[in-house]
Amino acid sequence: MGEIWLCEGKEAERPLFLEEEGMRLYSFEELCCYLYENAGVVEESFFNESLCQWLETDVGMRELSGSIRDGIAKEKSGSWCMGEILSAGGYHTREEVGEAARVAERMVHQGPLERAKLRGDRLLREGNCRAAVLEYRRVMEQADGEEGQEEIQSRLWHNMGTAYAKQMLFGRAAECYRNAYEAGRKEESKVDYLLALAFQEGRQPKDGTDVLERFQMLAEKKKSGDRAGYEKAIEDILWELRAEYRKSDSDGII
Repeated sequence: MGEIWLCEGKEAERPLFLEEEGMRLYSFEELCCYLYENAGVVEESFFNESLCQWLETDVGMRELSGSIRDGIAKEKSGSWCMGEILSAGGYHTREEVGEAARVAERMVHQGPLERAKLRGDRLLREGNCRAAVLEYRRVMEQADGEEGQEEIQSRLWHNMGTAYAKQMLFGRAAECYRNAYEAGRKEESKVDYLLALAFQEGRQPKDGTDVLERFQMLAEKKKSGDRAGYEKAIEDILWELRAEYRKSDSDGII
């Protein structure tokens, strides 16, 4: 079972509205939970005067509000602000607070596309697959045409494929995984592409064997150390199913 937090502090009559997520926070406990779970995607701009006013007026954290306001005035980082808030909450250990702050600090040095991708990843982890797809497509449009973006585009396509697969839209998932593989040549994208095709309409290879059974055989081959045989066998299935896939329409519309 997961850990349960009891909200013992003041419940705000006026929630802190997170416009981008469409979320409302009604207590200091909810704020701490949100910051800790989303340390890698919270923008520096989150720590602003509106947050300070909410802390002071709506949840009665006057001293903390003053500390954050003073830190902002001194141009302290968002990771510092996050650490102050989490430490004041007392719901996480010192090590956990330090790790969350380090995650936030690392993300400051990431590009805007990487940070935007993480927002889609968060939505996907939360099970909000439709919103994750929309976020990945938005980031894809930003990355389109920019040089040196093949790596992030590959991961965007792959995670978009996962979002479709979770909705059992395996045709769309296969298309995304195929694009991911073509952009990044990552083995996980290739394998997931094959799996998506296998599940789409119960499709089977031409020799009539079950696709999942063939994957089990491949796994044994890989486990035994026959790397060359594994690569050759998986490439054979890949091209066989790719040719078959191109003859069919993709299922599902978002």
